[in-house]
Amino acid sequence: MTRYSFLSSLAGLLPHPVSYLLGETLGMGYFLLSGKRRRALRQNLSVVLGMPAARRLDTTGRRVMLNFGRGVVETFMLPHLRPAELSRMVDIEGKDNLDSALQSGRGVVLATAHLGGWELAGAALAAMGYRITTVAGVQFSPSLSPLIRQMKERLGITVVSMDTGALRIARTLRQGGVAALHIDGDQFAEGVSVKYFGKDVTLPRGPAALALKTGAVLLPAFAIRTSRRHITIMIEDDVSTAAGGERDATQRIATVVERYVRRYPDQWCIFRPFWEDAQ
Repeated sequence: MTRYSFLSSLAGLLPHPVSYLLGETLGMGYFLLSGKRRRALRQNLSVVLGMPAARRLDTTGRRVMLNFGRGVVETFMLPHLRPAELSRMVDIEGKDNLDSALQSGRGVVLATAHLGGWELAGAALAAMGYRITTVAGVQFSPSLSPLIRQMKERLGITVVSMDTGALRIARTLRQGGVAALHIDGDQFAEGVSVKYFGKDVTLPRGPAALALKTGAVLLPAFAIRTSRRHITIMIEDDVSTAAGGERDATQRIATVVERYVRRYPDQWCIFRPFWEDAQ
């Protein structure tokens, strides 16, 4: 039995409250033991929260790690969640934005962030019948990543690699499919400089570039955790219709992401320095 199979079986066998408690405990342990990640998290939150007192930084940081731990548990739970159970765990707002775009025959880029319960959201959308393609690098560890990728494929999510992903995603979009891409990740080597929380930052050009190249609709979408084991997928209006090129479209995405991160700072799970000049 592989390590992923063992952890997934454990998550499936244990009562959900126990699984979530274990995930939260692991998240807090990671926060306490990983000094490098904790410092990066504090630096990022200092920008998001506007240089707050140290106590608020640590309180918010701990909440981030609790949310991260829940998301880790959900990743291992996914193969064991029945459709009815998954439906109870996920609501969706703005579904009409997605459906109307697909009904027009165009593909859709869901520009998202590592906010809330993004893995649970992807599984829920796939269970609803949407053809989802996404990009994945290393998840948790190099040894676990291929197994997690296989799990997602079994759930109906097509996972492509970072080196060949752009061409496959472009083909999916031209065929009227859906690509879910993180704007705060490193899926594509090249980026564009935009303003995010008033500071210059380089974000992946992939979501905007693919939408503009293929004529796809560009919808910011987020998986906000509303309780321990429940999320609401929020799909915003199209941001690809205004004038401008990749940078302008990426800036529009960043503005929407900032609004959500500002509202839910304890759900933004980024553990690397996001701004070069953050203190």
